[in-house]
Amino acid sequence: MFFDQIKELDGSIKNLRDQLKSIGGGVDQQIDQLDDIAGHIIALEAIMLQVLKKTDIDVNAAKAWIVQQTQDSTGKEGGSTKARDVLEALTKK
Repeated sequence: MFFDQIKELDGSIKNLRDQLKSIGGGVDQQIDQLDDIAGHIIALEAIMLQVLKKTDIDVNAAKAWIVQQTQDSTGKEGGSTKARDVLEALTKK
């Protein structure tokens, strides 16, 4: 009886180990995907900064657009503060 319980426990631990390895592999894939997204965003920011050097934009209109597009999804009046912060950083002279 005791040894049967030990065998069952050993099987459960091995199963848990395999599941944790699988989760770890999934996390690695997610990190790779996030790294790809970050690379794209950085490249797009670099392009936008070059465009902004040659083109005037209405920063207040851009802020209003951010509020309009993100207020409902964030549930906060004023919308996404992160998006507004990025806009400020990109348009800072």
